[in-house]
Amino acid sequence: MRPQRVFALDPLGPDELEFIEGIFRNELQLRALPLKSEEAAILAARLIGAYQSGVRDAAGLAAAAERM
Repeated sequence: MRPQRVFALDPLGPDELEFIEGIFRNELQLRALPLKSEEAAILAARLIGAYQSGVRDAAGLAAAAERM
């Protein structure tokens, strides 16, 4: 029997989502990416993942986006 993985993540609130969205939209503009693209979805996931991992400042999230 395989052990089950349990993830306990704090949900993101409206203020956190707004903060991440601002960085996301800025990165989309810098990269000339359309909002509805696979690259944009990957970027959004990377930003949210970095935030949930403890990166809480704009420069840190932008750096996480650069590693994409």
